[in-house]
Amino acid sequence: MTTFLALTQRFQLEAAVSGTITTLNGVTGEFLRLKTWIQQGYQDYQNERFNWEYLRSSQLLGQGVSFQTISGQAEYPLGLGAGTVGVAEDDFASWIPRSFRDQTTASGVQDQFPLAVLSYDAWRDTYAMGSMQTVTTRPVAIAVGPNNSICVGPYPTSTYTLTGDFYLSPRLLLTDDDEPTVIPVQFQIGIVWRALWYYGMYEAAPEVVNRAEKRYRQTCRQLGNLRTYQVTPGRALA
Repeated sequence: MTTFLALTQRFQLEAAVSGTITTLNGVTGEFLRLKTWIQQGYQDYQNERFNWEYLRSSQLLGQGVSFQTISGQAEYPLGLGAGTVGVAEDDFASWIPRSFRDQTTASGVQDQFPLAVLSYDAWRDTYAMGSMQTVTTRPVAIAVGPNNSICVGPYPTSTYTLTGDFYLSPRLLLTDDDEPTVIPVQFQIGIVWRALWYYGMYEAAPEVVNRAEKRYRQTCRQLGNLRTYQVTPGRALA
């Protein structure tokens, strides 16, 4: 696995910047720019597509979300603790609504079933309307609220557990030994090419920009072919 320090050292080599970088702690001047461009390159790489599968946090793989309903509470916001979905806002990018399932907490997965996905307006007009707000029973549908909360309908009792997947927000490189773990090793060089692109623009060196952009785009395509969400047909209507 490549570390933050190793990526920066490789970037220094590609940019032909003189000197020796042994740590990124407290660097200044030219080395600080190299460090910053590697950090930004990692961010850019992750932001190339909103649905990179390597940023998927899946409940079936021990991640994702799993939260219990509270009687009469239909909206579950981002956050930690009771009454939330159990995901910190800083770790969250977007939901994968069709991954959500519902099960009776006491029974576990034995009676688990997929939840229908509604638009927020459809949920609001169907379940958060009039006397429907006083009916508490097993949820059969969800919607994503304007604030990225999960809205369930009908309003639930406290006997159910909802599970689902989401996409993580871009990860950060902060210390020498930090690793870009969400990107497969063979494609981590793309971070260097993106940083070199910034360097070429800063130095007004079109030949460097052209080389870096070409290599970065090539690596992005290769990674995309391997780890982009696959579109599949929707579920059959009942």
